[in-house]
Amino acid sequence: MTARLLLDERILADGTHARTYATLVDDGVRIEDESGAAGTLSIAALEKVMVRYGLPLETTIDVAGETLELGEGRTLRRMRFHAVVDAEGRDYLVWERSDGEPLAVIATHVTAALRYLVLRLDGERSQESEG
Repeated sequence: MTARLLLDERILADGTHARTYATLVDDGVRIEDESGAAGTLSIAALEKVMVRYGLPLETTIDVAGETLELGEGRTLRRMRFHAVVDAEGRDYLVWERSDGEPLAVIATHVTAALRYLVLRLDGERSQESEG
């Protein structure tokens, strides 16, 4: 278990690396991106994104990797998996919950959705404070 989970790592247009992390804070998940975007999402919002994009994880796959415990039997895990169709392994985020099967999503895909939500919420808050 970790206090801060690396969700994604990518190369920006200028060649620099940017990482996105998730941290449990109070009753939410703080999403922080080294390129500047940061904000807190509810655990329910994170779950909706994972359920929306996730697919059931095959039972034969060994789920190993760093985890972020979110309480009430919910865990977000980052794992590396090399599918037969891939030239090399990819990072996946796995949503584990006590009341359902684990769901897996390619980490870059789901992290992009989470970053978008954080940016959108920040934009809405900015508009509210201006008006």
